[in-house]
Amino acid sequence: MIWSIAWKNIGRNRRRSLVVILAVTIGIISGVMLVGIMEGWVKQRLVDAISNEVSHIQVHHAEFVKNEEIDLCILRPEALVREIRSIREISGWVQRVKLTGMAVTPWANTGVVIYGIDPEKEKTVTGISGKMVPGAGKYIHPQHPSDILISDKTAEILKLKHYVVTDSLIGELITLKIPGAVIQAISRIKDERYRSPKDFNEGLGGVLSKSELKKYGPLLAEKSLDYRIRSKIQLTFSNEQGTPVQGIFRVCGIYKTTNTGYDQVTVFVNAGELTALCGNGLLIHEMAIMLHRMEDVNSVQKKLAAVVPENSVRSWKELAPDAAMMNDYMIVYYFIFIGIILLALAFGIINTMLMAIMERTKELGMLMAIGMNRRRIFHMIMLETIFLTMAGAVAGMLLGWIIITTLGKSGIHFSGWGEGYEAIGFAARVYPVITPQFFVSITAMVILTAMISSIWPARKALKLKPVEALRTD
Repeated sequence: MIWSIAWKNIGRNRRRSLVVILAVTIGIISGVMLVGIMEGWVKQRLVDAISNEVSHIQVHHAEFVKNEEIDLCILRPEALVREIRSIREISGWVQRVKLTGMAVTPWANTGVVIYGIDPEKEKTVTGISGKMVPGAGKYIHPQHPSDILISDKTAEILKLKHYVVTDSLIGELITLKIPGAVIQAISRIKDERYRSPKDFNEGLGGVLSKSELKKYGPLLAEKSLDYRIRSKIQLTFSNEQGTPVQGIFRVCGIYKTTNTGYDQVTVFVNAGELTALCGNGLLIHEMAIMLHRMEDVNSVQKKLAAVVPENSVRSWKELAPDAAMMNDYMIVYYFIFIGIILLALAFGIINTMLMAIMERTKELGMLMAIGMNRRRIFHMIMLETIFLTMAGAVAGMLLGWIIITTLGKSGIHFSGWGEGYEAIGFAARVYPVITPQFFVSITAMVILTAMISSIWPARKALKLKPVEALRTD
């Protein structure tokens, strides 16, 4: 009976109930979207960190972790290789040469981390081969020893990324039905090379109006981008004796990941060519290992660490602590974000229930007079609050799930802040995702919020004296 009465009481003042339900619905939708975007970002960062940067497990000489000297190679690599081949959980592995050096072109120079790799084996460990910029060369080829693969950011720093208006670009703009006045204006800077986006925008600003630059500038920058593929890059590094070693490589292609910091310093060459330049025979500074399942990382790490204890065997959590921390503490973020929203909603719920108690003072006095004890009245008010809150919560979770599912397919592109996000390793386009466990947690939090919010109104009702309450008009 108490449950039935509590449910019917919600509909007695429909307008007020709908306001509360709508407020809870909007609050829950906001919370679901916020958590979905955060979850999408964290999972995307985790996947990118593992698949593009650190893999599941890496092996180094114990001292190489502290000081990346050229002579600190992995100890007894052949024993490790035998063990790796016997572990079924491993899906791919690669041996690398890793050196720090300087990349130089006739126009600029920058410090880089040089990875000497086996291009085919590298594909089983990282996804760099799938991050090639369209129309900007090809992935490094094992039969081309002088190839070097650099990033979009490195190309920009070394002035190998140009913006130029060509006849073919003008022809393409005509097919895109760009106004003739704009095409005629940019024809005045045809064949001029600009070595940075800033310089190109300044060049466009000299021939286009502000409105034309705002409307067509991004498209012109995208279409006029040109990489100087096959340009020469000189890599300089030190050998074991500290003598500078130089090698000339040609750019074979350009890659781009979601982590600008990683891209800026990382270049790839063939391991054989890099080893030949060093003149030291076989060099293995790093082994990167990928597993079929992330859950097997700890067990495989222990097996590899036992083979050669003098080597350092580290998991992705140690190699990418930022991604690991966000992944581990995501549940805490859930409670913080949703807790703040529910705390704000609780004041509205309390206010609504207090108004309901004041309007029903005579009715509550009558119920007490005919024998309904205080416990049942307390339960009735608490159930009303829970029903009212859950109605909005269910609607909010359902609508939030629909929105997240839709956006999870198309993604949300934060174009205005894309460069800033990529500078700290997050993608500019995020694909929101939500887990079933989240809805279980939020349901429990909503019920708890409703129960707490009902205490004050219920206490006010319990303080009523039946005789006085019956005299209330």
